[in-house]
Parts: sequence; structure tokens; C-alpha cells
Amino acid sequence: MYLPKVAPGIVIDRISAEGAWITVVDADYDGAVMAARSDADAAAGRVLVQDTAWAGYEEIPSWIVDGYETLFDEIDAQLSAADVSAVDLVSVQVGVGSLAQAAVAHYRSSALEAAARPRLLSAEPDTAACVLRSLADDALVSVPTDATVMNGLNCGTPSSIAWPYLRAGVDAAIAVTDCEARAATADLAAAGVPAGPSGAAGFAGLRAALTGPDAATRRRDLGIHPDNGSDSRVVAVCLCTEGPLTDNH
Repeated sequence: MYLPKVAPGIVIDRISAEGAWITVVDADYDGAVMAARSDADAAAGRVLVQDTAWAGYEEIPSWIVDGYETLFDEIDAQLSAADVSAVDLVSVQVGVGSLAQAAVAHYRSSALEAAARPRLLSAEPDTAACVLRSLADDALVSVPTDATVMNGLNCGTPSSIAWPYLRAGVDAAIAVTDCEARAATADLAAAGVPAGPSGAAGFAGLRAALTGPDAATRRRDLGIHPDNGSDSRVVAVCLCTEGPLTDNH
């Protein structure tokens, strides 16, 4: 496994404990991907398995996206069991965008009635907001990255196969600060949901979008108009994709 130099030591230790051989690359995430690609190309019989796609490397990332999409099938089943008939908003954390691609593929499926399609919000670190920048520029672009507690999302380039889905299917995008991610992590823990900062980023993005200054405008733009009645509610879905980065769990 190839990891960038910013990978926390506890992450490296946990992966090593599973028997993996690890190469720490003196570069950011994009650099680690390119190092893995170069080494895979240099030796016969090696297969590169990761979810950033580019021209000529698309099949394996598409399989990974297919796997991610089963998460949303499971969410549907859990919501149905809880007698929740509709979701207003789904907030998905973004690294290269493969998980968000799966969300778009699921919730924008032609088999899903338009009225049942929730709004989709992408959330990523403000130090690595490649999807937000790409959406703003209306073109797939790379951005420089910097250190963040959301190290699992510290990616500078969207996946090439994710980009068309994100461009067509994401309703809004937001960049999350480390402070917001830490607060979301602490509040999830208090509610009994153990999460690391990358796992809590979707929740942090949801709160940043729906609360605080100008929240009314953002809610309007997202089509979130709860009534003033006491029984009004907004049904939102967030995914936790990382456990706590401590040895206490």
C-alpha cells in the first residue's frame, strides 16, 4: 500500500497490523497515487487497485464505485425499516469523488421518481477542495493541498469518471474547516457515534450548510423549506467513513 507523507502514524500502524506492506511516499495524495501507478507499470503481474480514475485506468475505479453504491441500498433499507419514506438531503464527504459518484448514481437513477430524489451536498476539506473548485470552474481541475485533520479526504484531483456525475448530479458543494470537522467529531462521539475527522466531514458540511449566517439563503437554494409548525423536520443522511484516530477505541 502506498500512503502520502501526511498519513497519521496510527493509520500506518493499523494498516501494518493487517499484514500490509506499506510505502510512505514523500508527497501528497496525488503524488502517492502516481508513485503507485509508476511502480505497478514497471513490473509485470502487478495490478493497481485504487479509486482515482484517469484515461486508460477506469475499470477498477468503476468497480469500487459499484461497491460504494451498495451503501446507499443499505441506507434505503434501514430508512424503510424505520418508516422514513423520503430523504430531503444527503451530505457526502469527498476525496477524489468516488463515494459521491456512487451517491449520484443511486439517487439520480431513472428508476427513482423525481419527487423522491434528495438534494446532494458534497463536503471536503477547505485545504483540498478539488470538487468545489471544479464545479466553480465547470471543468475538472487539480488544486494544491495542505495539511488537514481530514487526511482521508486530502486529495487534489477528482477522479475522471466521477467528475461527469458530480457535475450533473451534485446540487451544492461546501468546504469544511478543520475546526468544523473536529467539532462534528466531538458531537458525534457525544451522541454515541465514534468517528474520525474524515468520517465526520459529511456531518460537518451538513451543519455548515444549514446553520449559521446566511443559512436561510443556503436552505432556500437547496430546496429545504421546513414549515414553521412544531412537527416540521428535515430528513438528512450523512455517512461515517472513518473511525476514531485514537487508540482508545
